[in-house]
Amino acid sequence: MAGKVSSGGGGGRGMDVNADPNVIPFIDIMLVLLIIFMIAAPISSVDIEVDMPTSKIQPSQRPPRPTWVSITDSGAGMEVYVMNDAVALADVGQRTYEAVQDNTPLIRDDDFEVKDQRIYIRADANTAYRNVVRVMNQLQNRGFTKIGLVAEDRRR
Repeated sequence: MAGKVSSGGGGGRGMDVNADPNVIPFIDIMLVLLIIFMIAAPISSVDIEVDMPTSKIQPSQRPPRPTWVSITDSGAGMEVYVMNDAVALADVGQRTYEAVQDNTPLIRDDDFEVKDQRIYIRADANTAYRNVVRVMNQLQNRGFTKIGLVAEDRRR
């Protein structure tokens, strides 16, 4: 790195040409710069009081709680739950409408805003697809068009 010492033998030749760069001056300069920056860094932080303007931006509203419709197949037939309450298939649309209003208290009583919320449907693995479609039809009859299907994450 710094220099090459010849390997003895006292032949009449001089020293060999060495093409390795001498990095010792480079290291010395880097150490000096490191010390300078370590001393100068605390000096550069000055305590000056600045009167900042107040923010006129309204804080963002929290997103609404999701509304869940769960479908299970039992020995007695299909069972439908809106959030945690069991409901009849014919009442799914109205009960979901009421659940959306409960989950989003900041929403106005405007019918359009309530129906604009996303509804999540989750079903057992052994639930027939026709039962899921029947529940989706009941929701669409009530005006809900943003319906998401939820699956279990098995990557873990």
